Amino acid sequence: MIHCTPFLILRGVFRAVFFVVIFAAMATRPDPLDVGELAPEFTLPNILDQEISLAEAKGKVTLVMFWASWCHPCMKEMPDVQSSFEQYNEDGFQVIAVNFGESESKVREVIKRFNITFPVVMDRRGNVAADYRVLGLPLSFFVNQNGTIGERVFGRTMTQEDIHKTVIHYLSKTHG
Repeated sequence: MIHCTPFLILRGVFRAVFFVVIFAAMATRPDPLDVGELAPEFTLPNILDQEISLAEAKGKVTLVMFWASWCHPCMKEMPDVQSSFEQYNEDGFQVIAVNFGESESKVREVIKRFNITFPVVMDRRGNVAADYRVLGLPLSFFVNQNGTIGERVFGRTMTQEDIHKTVIHYLSKTHG
C-alpha cells in the first residue's frame, strides 16, 4: 500500500503548476527575428552621447551586432568585424555594435582594445535588444539595403571569411 502524505501531494501539484507556467510562457514568447523581416528601427547614443540611428544606414548593407565584453565569442569576432568594416565601408557596408547592460567605461575598454572605428551604441535599458528579441549572445543581423534582415547569425563566432562572403553577396546585389 502506498501512502501519500500531504507534503508529497503538495510537491506534485507544485511541479505540475510549475511546468504549466513554464510551457505557457514559452508558447507566448515571440520567435527571434528572422530572415525577410523588417529590421526594427532604433536610435541610440554612442559613448559620446551622439545619436546613432539605423535609418542613417538605409541603402547600405548593415551588420547590427549585439554584444557584451563578457561574451567570449563576441570578443573573438571583434577584430574580424573591424577588418571587414575597414575593407568594405566605402563600398556601402556599415556596422552598428549594440551593447546592453554594461558601463561606458567597460565599452570604452573594448573600443580601445580592438581599435574600433565603427559605431558602438549603448542600449542602456535593453529596449532595442527586446525589439530584436535577443535571447543570447552573440547575435548579429545583416540588414540589407532595403532595411530587411538578410541573415541572422546566432550562437557562433563570425569569421572574417563569413563576414566577407555575406557583405560581398549583398553588395553585389546593389552594384551587380
